[in-house]
Amino acid sequence: MPDAPEETSHVDRVGHVVVVGADSIVVRLTEELERAGEQTVIVARAGADPDLISDARAHGAEVVTAGRVREPDLIAAGIKGAKAAVIIDEDDVWVIRVALVVEELNPEVRLVLGLSDARLGARLRPVLGECEILSPAALAAPSFVAAALATTDTMTFEIGGRLVVAGPADRVGGDRLGVIGDSEQTELSGAVLPADATGDIVLGTELVGRSSPAVRQSGMFGALTRVIDRRLRLVLLGLAILILLSTVYFKLVGVDWLEALYLAFTASTDTGIGDSEEHLGVGFRFGAVIIQLFGLMLSSGITAVIVDALISARLEELSGGIRGRPRDHVVVCGLGRIGTEVAIRLHSRGVSVVAIEQDERAVGVSRIRARKIPVLIGAAGEDAILAAAGVSRAHAVLALTDNDSVNLEIGLVAKQAKENVRVVTRVFDHELAGRVERRLKLGATRSLSMLAAPAFASAALSRTDRLIFPIGRWVLIFTELTVQADSGAAGIRLSELPDPDVARVLAHRPVGGNRWDWQPGNPRLAVGDQLAVAATRTGLARMLLLTKVTRRS
Repeated sequence: MPDAPEETSHVDRVGHVVVVGADSIVVRLTEELERAGEQTVIVARAGADPDLISDARAHGAEVVTAGRVREPDLIAAGIKGAKAAVIIDEDDVWVIRVALVVEELNPEVRLVLGLSDARLGARLRPVLGECEILSPAALAAPSFVAAALATTDTMTFEIGGRLVVAGPADRVGGDRLGVIGDSEQTELSGAVLPADATGDIVLGTELVGRSSPAVRQSGMFGALTRVIDRRLRLVLLGLAILILLSTVYFKLVGVDWLEALYLAFTASTDTGIGDSEEHLGVGFRFGAVIIQLFGLMLSSGITAVIVDALISARLEELSGGIRGRPRDHVVVCGLGRIGTEVAIRLHSRGVSVVAIEQDERAVGVSRIRARKIPVLIGAAGEDAILAAAGVSRAHAVLALTDNDSVNLEIGLVAKQAKENVRVVTRVFDHELAGRVERRLKLGATRSLSMLAAPAFASAALSRTDRLIFPIGRWVLIFTELTVQADSGAAGIRLSELPDPDVARVLAHRPVGGNRWDWQPGNPRLAVGDQLAVAATRTGLARMLLLTKVTRRS
């Protein structure tokens, strides 16, 4: 058995990035930093997943293992000479504790914290100095929500001296600045910055139209549809038919149609008949009594259905269960940090949501129930639990647990229950995600780490002016770069920049110029020139290496 790699002290190292934690986001973050030419030292707690540690080492990171991550462990990782420290963990209190130790050891270090509680982060920001606080779930949730609703959200931002809009072609108007993606493609080369400039995700200058979810809404409209359910609609239909037939019956008495309608309505609803009975013969009066009896039964049925709906709604509120048979809703499986965030965002958009969580003590359960979203407790991969959640009548099922195999099982069970249900699966392994979309045909796959890691890398490198726009399970990054002295880009023409399929120059501003040129032609780049760029993660890393100062030995 080969010996484990020896851990060395990095006390004297300067200018590197220290990453504390060992989850999937850390691995993707290490990959991002490696592409940007940065040196990374990971401080992982003892007992961390060895596969994740191995993946991080494969991307060039050096790893220091520690028990509770105390001051000596951080010093050994070279925290005093680090330019940035990124701390990510499920436990917000642990993240804060480590952040306070880091801040004492190196007050000048740039701190980037991954916290689930956004309100706590807002209160900590003024206390910790130069600190960037990000929520992985908040960063990734819009992509999961868009996949569930089969839509792509729009983003409005400023780049290259102008306000632009990125989003679906039917919602972006004004000047068309370019095609930036194709939501129907599953491969990176076709989904992001397509070479043939054909796709449904574009960049423009105006936001037009309005998107609305295709699923049943909650709120006032949703409450009415739950009260006026199928049973009540059938009773009301029976009452309407009775009134129609009764109108014809009373017309035979010889009264006009308006009075016949009045007699039919009052008799059917038992709201009066005596004031007009002088128009009726004895035989017709017996008929009126029969109409009243049928009307009485139908009116009682209406009362019973409404009372049952109100009582059931109250019981649902108290117990967190599901009333009736939900339809055209979204089933969210797993109430971890991403599942909770996605469920809350869907609910805030007026979408009817049913959640499933195995552990009733999970923090997400109380947060979801506080918003009156029904929660089922049980294993989401079980047929009975998914059936109770109404998966056969659902618009979409989101498999968002922390286990890839469980998520795949949820997707397969959901497809068996309803072939055309929209399934969105959270998968960490990016290669597996591609195969799931192509071969298993389960629908869209998303990775929390792939969506969140670019933002953490930007924050760690003080490049917070980047905007990250999700396209399918990929991300497109918008930013502005400046050509530095002695960089590889100085002196070359725009057409000579490498990898146009992963990095596209949107606009160019020459050094000393006051205006951005959004149709730049093919100028020769000079030191100080600025470029507005749309790029994939790989493309941006290569552009950064090309435009920054060349390292000298």
